[in-house]
Amino acid sequence: MSQLPASASYTGVKPYRPAGAGRTIMVDAQQKQILDGFRRISEEASSQGFHAKAITNAIEGLRGCASPVNSFMKNGNPSRRCIVYSDFEIEYEIGSYYGGPQTDITIVDIRFTKQKSLKKSRPALWEINRVTDRQRSSWKPNSNPSSILTRTKKCSGTKTDAIKVGINGFCDNLLHAARMLPSHITQGDDASLDQYQLFYVPQDGSNVKAGWRFLRDIGRTSSDDLLASRILANHMAEAHRQGLYIEWTSHRGGSKVLTKAMKLLAQSKVDLQGTQKVFLSDHTSSHFEADRARRSIGMNTNAPKWHNSNSGIAQLVGGQAFGASSLACSLNELIYHTKREELGGKLVKMGVGAYGAHEGLNQVAKLVSEHGLSPQLAKALLGIVSAAAANSVLSSFPSLNEKYSGSKFQALENLGNKVSGRTTPQNQ
Repeated sequence: MSQLPASASYTGVKPYRPAGAGRTIMVDAQQKQILDGFRRISEEASSQGFHAKAITNAIEGLRGCASPVNSFMKNGNPSRRCIVYSDFEIEYEIGSYYGGPQTDITIVDIRFTKQKSLKKSRPALWEINRVTDRQRSSWKPNSNPSSILTRTKKCSGTKTDAIKVGINGFCDNLLHAARMLPSHITQGDDASLDQYQLFYVPQDGSNVKAGWRFLRDIGRTSSDDLLASRILANHMAEAHRQGLYIEWTSHRGGSKVLTKAMKLLAQSKVDLQGTQKVFLSDHTSSHFEADRARRSIGMNTNAPKWHNSNSGIAQLVGGQAFGASSLACSLNELIYHTKREELGGKLVKMGVGAYGAHEGLNQVAKLVSEHGLSPQLAKALLGIVSAAAANSVLSSFPSLNEKYSGSKFQALENLGNKVSGRTTPQNQ
């Protein structure tokens, strides 16, 4: 039986609320005072009590499982672990403190990350509600993120009234993600939705502008995505423990976070028994990997349509060919660091080398929607490609795939609307 490392100096640790079964939780006097305080607050019917209960439940949960799906192991130190939530982290040590047969848990630190969640810089669950002001409808997040995924006044979480949760990929911010997801959650009928939950995954804006990030990320998971996946996996497991029915919908790179979360649940042998299901909308990671993952944890697979994707570059390369992308492509480098008269030829040459002549011509069309070309040049560029080819590459543009794609030429239609908007006088 492994002992606590000699380098660790835990003085004065004692069992915290000894339990008849499970591991012993060891804490020092300071941690005991903190946990006792949270236990008292958790009995209150308030938002603070709800938050405190999440922490006490997390501590008690370690008695039964020392390595839950939302845990990390410290590099070079297999006995040091950390479980992560959207608004707090618990660092602990695994070891046999008394030298007996039981593996004890020693709480090392409790860190509060709620401010990061409030600043939208940490993955967190947000309740989003439709609000109507002067006959205009919009989506508004609650003022605070939720610690636990649970039923609401508007949604019971039953088989006939499942809780709908969206998982964003590339977006500008929380409000942007909140506006985009309803269309994908309802598969184009967002007027039928009044409330949903958003698992918000903050995006690194600097990487968005770097160009072709989805190719760079092939075959690896970033630390940010892994953190989001572990927090999401815990929400999925917690919802199952509550007996809730959940429908998860991912958009863009959110599919990668969702797939990783399902794989984490599979590693822990979780069986959801058909109470949850997923829908990958305009996904940029492998639907084959997602399918294997959802089946391995007992997701509901009865729906005939469980993924929808445009045929753009990010979707084709990430969702089908390689299956590890996380973001739609950007042509920032070419647009801002290439002479205007050289753009067309350079794009075609680059496209032919990377994806073949079909996609090479399609690359030209990307300039139309994202970089404000004149309607005359837009018309000329689009004239060299067929409608199908243009739609294929246009489907990759973040500005044209925010809404759910209900038709084969949705992206091309969106482009037409954009061009019309530029040529139509504002007061007309």
